[in-house]
Amino acid sequence: MSSEAESIGTFWSRDVVLSLMGGLILLLAALLSVPPAAPAAQGSAAGASIPEPSFASGWAKAGALRSFTGQDLFNQIDGGAELFLEFGFVKLRLQAYVRGKSELTLNAYEMESAASALGVYLMKRGRETPFAEIVARNSSEEAQMTILKGRYFVQIDNMGDEPAGKSEAVALANAFLAGVPSETASTPLDRLPPEGIDPGSERLIRGPYGLQPYFTFGEGDILSQGGRIWGALAEYQTPEGASFTRLIVSYPSAGASSAALAHLRANLDPYIKVTAEGRDGFDFVDFQAKKGTVDRSAATLDIRIKISR
Repeated sequence: MSSEAESIGTFWSRDVVLSLMGGLILLLAALLSVPPAAPAAQGSAAGASIPEPSFASGWAKAGALRSFTGQDLFNQIDGGAELFLEFGFVKLRLQAYVRGKSELTLNAYEMESAASALGVYLMKRGRETPFAEIVARNSSEEAQMTILKGRYFVQIDNMGDEPAGKSEAVALANAFLAGVPSETASTPLDRLPPEGIDPGSERLIRGPYGLQPYFTFGEGDILSQGGRIWGALAEYQTPEGASFTRLIVSYPSAGASSAALAHLRANLDPYIKVTAEGRDGFDFVDFQAKKGTVDRSAATLDIRIKISR
């Protein structure tokens, strides 16, 4: 190679290196100019803060905070953990507070979504009797307050030898709720026709444990919900005096609803007698001689049970 060619090669090599270095500097400057990510909303993955006992005068924490995740919930709830797990349980934190002979216990259930928390709340609320002083939806009485906000289902127990005052229990509830973000629950409840519905009977169904109090079609995940597919249930009355329970389950696709219908039909409990059958559904009679229907349309199963005329 001539000296001129060597000089040109050296020049271009230096030029390339300088260009690359310049590009790296610009890239670094751009990265440094990006603002830091916003901190996670309070009450998200880390959980809303457990209140200090200063929510009311004279209170103190009774013992350490107790936490339960996953299957550990069975160690705290006797005979009810299955429903929470079916709806999407994440974590329970339990903190007791005392003042003299009074005791308040905060049970804060974090669920995987606002819909999951709503599903549990609807199952647990009974006839909704809210305390207006609580800053979130609730159904409450002196012994226990049942509360819903965002992805949290909350119960506050007032079980001491001397009941705490209502204002103190409410203060504890509101102190916790202040750190819980509001979230909108996306559910199929709006698929339930409003005509004839019994207000307050609405429920969310996500599997066999939620369905069991209302009807048993068969063993296991009989509606093929897989803990992911939501159903909406409510009680109905017609102007003619007929009553029935209606369950609407929306699947991801028409193929999924068709497969769910086939699975249901093939695995019906023996006490259910099919009285008529077609391509997209069937009629039946249960062990109480009450009629029912299952109809499929596109991606939806529309089920009516306990039809009474």
